[in-house]
Amino acid sequence: MYQMTTADSGASGRLPACSDARVDAIFAAATRIWESREDLRTGYGSITNPEFWIWLAWHGPDEYESLRASWFEVPPPHLLERCSGADAAPRSFVRSGAVDWRRCVQGLERCGVAAETAKLIEVGISCGRVLRYFGRYAATGVFTGLEIDPDGVAWCREQLSFARFLQVNPAGPCGLREGAFDAVIVPDLFQRLVPAAQLAWIDEAARLLRPGGALVATYLGARVVERWTAGEAPGGSPKPEDLQEELPRLREEGSLYFISKPFESAHPENAQWARHEDASELGTTFLTREYVERAWTRAFDVVEILEAPDGWQDYVVLRRR
Repeated sequence: MYQMTTADSGASGRLPACSDARVDAIFAAATRIWESREDLRTGYGSITNPEFWIWLAWHGPDEYESLRASWFEVPPPHLLERCSGADAAPRSFVRSGAVDWRRCVQGLERCGVAAETAKLIEVGISCGRVLRYFGRYAATGVFTGLEIDPDGVAWCREQLSFARFLQVNPAGPCGLREGAFDAVIVPDLFQRLVPAAQLAWIDEAARLLRPGGALVATYLGARVVERWTAGEAPGGSPKPEDLQEELPRLREEGSLYFISKPFESAHPENAQWARHEDASELGTTFLTREYVERAWTRAFDVVEILEAPDGWQDYVVLRRR
């Protein structure tokens, strides 16, 4: 797995003091685990190494009651379903968030933006699947999550109090101050938005970022198309044969959007929520690399595009001009 360049391979270091009680409790449990495990100290070099935070998320709660009692909560089943689909499971929620967090921090580094001191916005936080990991930097960074679902916003405000959370319109803008942020991450939203709404949020990210600021986003590219048409995609829209039929249009236009099928759930809370959700701009969108390089760069330079580094979505790293 990718090793972050921000790792401290020298002195063992210490986790910084933080004013957030939940994060402080996690840091205290992490310190006790660190001090008791020579293998972790040898493998990660410093308790401040972000890779140790990844280890804690993947393995710590299973192995240590003290960490399990303080670690960030997984959302309840109905919100977990909204975030990750009908087949969502707590373990995949936790681990996929860690993977995307690692990739986002890596992308910020490519732009010279340090996650630990950044003023950062995540667009489409849902239930904090990715933003929770920025709790590692709660003592030094400033983090904001934007989300259309009021239930997700309320849950994050209660559970992830190191950050602030705002409910926004699906197409933006969000009303925050122009040029006030170092980084914007969009790790799982653009695949659900119609291309026009994607571009609206790209423009909003450009407005929010200072010159030199970083935008890290994911999209469904060539590898996802390949796997989707082979029948390896999660359930939903489109069917593999429908995507296969539209591939010439994707190659010609660079983007291809399929509206979502009606949301169905066994959870009463979600049945009520679905009746009020505006699904007109929510579906599944596939993009070509050439389209991203052309359409997403009106105010940005492409720093890097990682094509399916984890076998699924692509990551693009853009720098604000």
